[in-house]
Amino acid sequence: MRAKQMLATMSHEIRSPLSGVLSMAEILATTKLDKEQYQLLEVMLSSGDLVLQLINDILDLSKVESGAMKLEATTFRPREVVKHVLQTAAASLKKELILEGCIGDNVPLEVTGDVLRIRQILTNLIR
Repeated sequence: MRAKQMLATMSHEIRSPLSGVLSMAEILATTKLDKEQYQLLEVMLSSGDLVLQLINDILDLSKVESGAMKLEATTFRPREVVKHVLQTAAASLKKELILEGCIGDNVPLEVTGDVLRIRQILTNLIR
């Protein structure tokens, strides 16, 4: 139990500075960069997103075990979520693979659900 609490505390402590770094990187993305710099920045942002997802997974595990997990209900666009997950995964794979997604025509343009959990599931399926 103490190890789980320490892991949750550590995750919180890591997430704050990482969020700051990612925020600065997002601001940097709005400046004039050459193509190579922009590609490197995209990999940095994607890698940061993956680290944040890992930290969130650790925190979620603690929440599940304590019974405090709550699902969110927001409207989102599934195609955009899949596109973002594939782009993030492709960037982290350092272009060793080409990832493509196919979404059926019967999938609605917008749905209501927990977009963070959907992203986590898709990311875990790709890894």
